[in-house]
Amino acid sequence: MISRYFLTALLGVCSTSVFAQSPIDQARTDLQKSVQELGDTQREYSDLRRSLYRDINRLDDEALSLGKELRTLDREEEQRTSKIRSLEREVEARKTDFNYASGILNQYSKALVTRLHPAENQSYVSEIEALDQKAASLLDSPEEELAERAKVLEIGIDRIGSLTGGYEFDGKALRNGSEAVEGKLLVVGPSVFFASKDKEFEGVATFAETGTALPTVVGVEGSDGMIRDALAKGSGTLPLDGSMGKAIEVAAADESLMETIEKGGVVGHAILVLGSISLLIALFKIYEVSRFHVPSRSMMNAILDDLLSGNQAQALQKASAIPGQCGELVVAGVERFHEKRRVLEEALFEKLVTIKPILERFLPFLALTAAAAPLMGLLGTVLGIIKTFKAMALYGTGNAKSFSSGISEALITTAEGLVVAIPVLVIHGMLKSYVKGKFSDVEGVGITLVNGTTEKPSEKKKSEEPEEGDDDVELSPTLV
Repeated sequence: MISRYFLTALLGVCSTSVFAQSPIDQARTDLQKSVQELGDTQREYSDLRRSLYRDINRLDDEALSLGKELRTLDREEEQRTSKIRSLEREVEARKTDFNYASGILNQYSKALVTRLHPAENQSYVSEIEALDQKAASLLDSPEEELAERAKVLEIGIDRIGSLTGGYEFDGKALRNGSEAVEGKLLVVGPSVFFASKDKEFEGVATFAETGTALPTVVGVEGSDGMIRDALAKGSGTLPLDGSMGKAIEVAAADESLMETIEKGGVVGHAILVLGSISLLIALFKIYEVSRFHVPSRSMMNAILDDLLSGNQAQALQKASAIPGQCGELVVAGVERFHEKRRVLEEALFEKLVTIKPILERFLPFLALTAAAAPLMGLLGTVLGIIKTFKAMALYGTGNAKSFSSGISEALITTAEGLVVAIPVLVIHGMLKSYVKGKFSDVEGVGITLVNGTTEKPSEKKKSEEPEEGDDDVELSPTLV
């Protein structure tokens, strides 16, 4: 330590001796200024720090105050949000209740129209539809919409009250589903009765939809004016149908065979006439072919024995006893039996040519009937459908029952054509086979006569040599 201080003092002395004294003073002056500036800076920093502390404390106080205010606002916002959500839920619930009530009333108005008897359409449908349209136009005003839909409910309640005691009104109805007739209708529960103004028709209205606002009224057999008297007097006996009008409708729809045939029209009548003629021809052909006599094998053998023994007169007598065209064939064969074989074959072929058309006559007419009857039925159906579409063009497509009845009447001719064609086709096939078998028997008779010539004694040698003029085999007739 002593040496250190000594060296420092020595260096200081040397430095004093070497350098001038003014820089040292200057340094000291600068040092003093720096120290003074440092002190000023420290004081200024202390002042600033105190000011900053005050500001920080003040801001902390403000932050605390704002935090409290924020928390208060958050609580208020949560309360408002909760209230808004509660109100929204309540509004949605009210909307749901309103939509449910409106939907129920709307469904009720639609269902009420379907529950109405077709006869009541004239009294309620137009009013209900007007209320529905008005309610649909008030979607922006729920209260008014609900009020309009509630009016339909009032109409339904009033209708139920009216049905319990029955009520009557003037209107129109379709007599048997076709002609519109004016009259008076009486609604008693599910039953509706009708009496025309001209007092010529009365009946019970059915539940069948007609596609129009008018009900179908079916006349009740044996009513004898009881419905008309009950409507006029306000009391009386009425025919009630426990099946809600379906039994009366079924009874009215039931028709006899003659009524069905009558609906076939001119084409249907023509088909039935054609079928009747074909049936008569079939009966005639059965009688004719069954009565066509073909000699038995034993008789032909007896005739051949007489011919081979030289007793042609007796054979001719037996052949003449055979009736019909087949007898003429045997007679021709007996007369030419002893002539050349070619002559005999030509004579027999000539008779066969005349027999075959007799057996087959009228059969083409049966085939023609079997082919033409379905086509005629199709023609009647096409004409009926054309007529139905013309009626649709005039009266519209609303009356589905009338449209379906027109189509069913048009199909009657097709059914008649098939009813005629199928039996005639079967009969034709059977008769054709019967005729073919009978003609085969006739051909067998001719072949028997031709084959019998081979046993003639005088012809045994000649049979080995070709006959003069028989070179052209193609020109000789053959028995098929």
